[in-house]
Amino acid sequence: MTPQKTTPLGAARKTAKPRRNKPKAPPKIRFELLAPYNTQAALMGSFSGWKELPMKRDRHGVYSTEVPLPDGVYEYKFYVCSKSFFCKDQWVSFADPKATQIAAENAVIRIKNGQRILDEYSWQQDGVPLSGDDRLVIYELHINAFGGGYRAATQHLDYLRDLGINCVQLMPISEYPGACYWGYNPRHPFAPESSYGLPEDLKYFIDACHGRGIRVMLDIVLNHSEQDNPLTRIDFTYWFYAPGTEPDDPGNIWGPKFNLEFYDPKYQRYPAREFLYELAEFWVREYHIDGYRIDAARQIRNFDFLAEVARRAKHMAGVKPFYVVAEHIPEKPTIADADGPVDGAYHETYYWMIHDLLVCDQFSPDQIVNAINPVHHGYSGPANAVNFYENHDKPRLHQRLIEARKDETGAFRRLECAAALLFTSVGIPMLYQGQALGQAYPQDEQVHPLDWSLLDQKQPRALLERYRGLIALRRATPALWTANCAFFHVDPNHKVLAYVRYNDSGSQVAVVAHLGDGYLGCYQVAHFPEDGPWHEWTRDYELRVMERRVEVELSAWDVHIFCQG
Repeated sequence: MTPQKTTPLGAARKTAKPRRNKPKAPPKIRFELLAPYNTQAALMGSFSGWKELPMKRDRHGVYSTEVPLPDGVYEYKFYVCSKSFFCKDQWVSFADPKATQIAAENAVIRIKNGQRILDEYSWQQDGVPLSGDDRLVIYELHINAFGGGYRAATQHLDYLRDLGINCVQLMPISEYPGACYWGYNPRHPFAPESSYGLPEDLKYFIDACHGRGIRVMLDIVLNHSEQDNPLTRIDFTYWFYAPGTEPDDPGNIWGPKFNLEFYDPKYQRYPAREFLYELAEFWVREYHIDGYRIDAARQIRNFDFLAEVARRAKHMAGVKPFYVVAEHIPEKPTIADADGPVDGAYHETYYWMIHDLLVCDQFSPDQIVNAINPVHHGYSGPANAVNFYENHDKPRLHQRLIEARKDETGAFRRLECAAALLFTSVGIPMLYQGQALGQAYPQDEQVHPLDWSLLDQKQPRALLERYRGLIALRRATPALWTANCAFFHVDPNHKVLAYVRYNDSGSQVAVVAHLGDGYLGCYQVAHFPEDGPWHEWTRDYELRVMERRVEVELSAWDVHIFCQG
């Protein structure tokens, strides 16, 4: 029999120690910075106590490092030995050039489930159908002036929907220095302006627009940047023209100008183009933008670059309609023709026609006829010209009438006349915030809030109703979507002209306008487009045209609109 082993007295029995799971290390997050000719670069942030973390450069000229980061929100900057002429070989710090959120000039990064995220917004209205390009009624607005920020502006969207607007054009919303400016000096082009709200607040606004059938276009600045853009501190002339070498006259230099011609043979890249292409794709992918207004297109000049911006943005948009309009001043219709890089262009001739006619009392039949049908100026179709007589760059029409000493009643007559011409002209109509209420203030570069108190005043309210009716007429009438426009009556002595808009399916709109002061009484208009029943839309009555003649009672700045089919 084998004796049992016993434990000596006083000796402790050995017991199995419980196994403790080691805490899982947070995933590593990669930070990258393109700085191909800088000798050293580092990362610093709230996660490092703002101590420098060295970065290594790869064969593509990209510095990088990885940092283990638990879920959370962090701030960071890059620190490099600069190659820019104004601080050469000095160490400078700056936010990530591609930062998607800025806080006190630091880039913000959000980590969730071990991944970098922009925000946690969930889109709700992507399935709502939106109007095609040829049916757009554009409303330009400054997000802060319209409503005081992304979320607050959402509260006024029912006003736009009820007005009939189906597309808003946001003035630039990229992060810029200061808290309330027009936005044409972007410092951090990938980040929404933080004084208006968070990225998810902007998405909420855009989603709310889509839910009301309103497309959202973004005014994007591709020509230049703000002087303290991070790229200017890394290696200024790698992305921008050296000051004084820009191919523009001095009056059109608004900040460091992107050098779209510069090619880096070592790394085989166009640095400025790559940066801007990525920017154009970013806003469509992340914010579901439905179109771009290209600022300063005349200064960009590189039509191949603009064409690629449009191609990439539309590819990112997928099956959704996407409209690209260029602000090319003086206007250049060929930028939007079949071989041009964009879909539409600002029809500035229209602005000057309305100004000369209504403010200066200059009745020039040729000028009016050519502006009402932009095909006369070389635009290839109705979706290629954007007609306007107010925008952020131009004085308010009501203000111009006040300065021309027009009395208040007469001024509002002219404002209603201008609206009637705008919505019966060939091309896409564009309004500026407050235009439908007759808002007036002197032209400057201040951000003027939309004066919502005008809704409670008689004449602005009547003007708004006229706009609402005209927009509804335009959106419901196929004749007004075409390029077909024929003038059948021009009377320079009495300042009366008449034209017809039509399509090939029987829809017709005839416009008879008295573009001057005084009362003409019962005025005879010959050569009316067609005999038979018509509906007079302005006064809401039926008539039967015989022998292609109508008799119209015309007062000052009076427009009659007749519809058939």
